Formats: sequence, structure tokens, C-alpha cells
Amino acid sequence: MKALVLSPLILATPAAGLAQISTSATSTAPKFRLLVNVNYDATSRTFDERSTFTAFLEEGSTSRSYDGSTGLGFELGGIYSITPELGILGSFEFLSTEHDASFDVVTPHPLFFNQPRTVSAEIAALEYSEQALNVDAVYTLSSGSFTVDVFGGVTFFFTETELIDAVTTSSAYPFDDIQIASTSTVKLKENPSGFNVGGAFTYRITPLIGVSFQAKFSRATINLQREAGEPIEIDAGGFRIGGGVRIAF
Repeated sequence: MKALVLSPLILATPAAGLAQISTSATSTAPKFRLLVNVNYDATSRTFDERSTFTAFLEEGSTSRSYDGSTGLGFELGGIYSITPELGILGSFEFLSTEHDASFDVVTPHPLFFNQPRTVSAEIAALEYSEQALNVDAVYTLSSGSFTVDVFGGVTFFFTETELIDAVTTSSAYPFDDIQIASTSTVKLKENPSGFNVGGAFTYRITPLIGVSFQAKFSRATINLQREAGEPIEIDAGGFRIGGGVRIAF
């Protein structure tokens, strides 16, 4: 009779122990993961603009084309796990690239109507800088030493774009040809909002440290407007791939 009474107690003791270990493991699981990435920006920004002016009682114009380059950016952020599968990601990105500009100036003739003169030139290494604040929802799947994160959300961009500002020309009698006398540039700032989606694959070297590969696409439209010029639209963000480290706390 005593054996029958004690048997449930004996069986319950290991089960209670396992439940306690499982609860303890869950409570001590890392809630926060720090991420540090180096990203390759595969997007080359290409855009145009046109402006007009009046000279010698006729209209002249300036057409400008900009051809951007790819570059490297950096990202610093973290993931907070609300549940083992769902979390919140916040990160800040830094990117700086350059673009080259070519332009044509069409200037009326000072002595004859309808005989415009044209000159072309190029300017290299104009600057483009972009910072981005990402606020995302994250879905996480883990198996052994591997973790996959899928995320998406809103991005707040802070951009500064260097453009050609003023172009002055000179000519001498009989004024049939013109030359570029000087050029200047201006930096315009714009802070558009957009979105981002992406995913990351992490291999944990230890329970707290891992290396990751990430792919992300983000987008917003930069709208720039200058006096006597057409609106300029530039795409902020783009497709970026990279990798880095994950540190869990």
C-alpha cells in the first residue's frame, strides 16, 4: 500500500524538476541581440534636372545629369525579443557615396536672335550622404546554432545631396563660342520617410556570439526643388547586402 502511495510522488519528482529547469532556461534566454553590420550599397543613383534663365531677351537653359556610384555603409542596432518568435528591431545606418555630373549650357547670342551657343562640361566626385533610422517588426526562427530573422517596417531617412548650383560662361567677339568661366555647387537636405524589408541568417559560434549575413531593401523618394528649375526626384535607400556580428545579452 505504501508503494502505491509513493509511486506517484516518485514519478512527479523528476517531472517537477524538468519543468523547473525548462522555466529557468526560458527565463534566462537572451532578450536582446546587438547587431553590427557592414553593408554594400548596390544602388547607383542616376537623376537629371533642367533649369532656364533669360539672357539677351531670349531664354537659355542648363541641363544636368548625375551618375552615382555604389559604396559601403554601416549599421548599428538591436533586436528585443517579446516572445521567442516575435520581436522589435531598431537600427541606424550610415552611408556616404559620390556621383559625377555632366551638364550642357545653352546661351542666347548677344547679337543675333535664334542662334544659341552651347557648351558642355563635367564635374566629378559630388557628395551624397544618407542616414536611416529603421523601426521594424521581426519574426525569428531558431534551430540548433542557426537563426533566421525576417523583418520589415518604417524607415526615416536623413539625406544631403550635392548638386551643381551656378554656372557662369564667358565669350569674346564675335561671340559665336562660349566657355565655362566658373561653377559652384550646393548641398540640399531632405528627410523623407519610407519602408524597409529584409532578412538575416545567423550562425551562433557560442550561445551569445554569432556571425550573420543580411539582405535588405529600403526605399523613399527625395524631392528637391530649386528656383527656376524642374523638381528633382532621387531614390533614397536601395538594395543592400552585408554581414556582421550578433551579440546576445
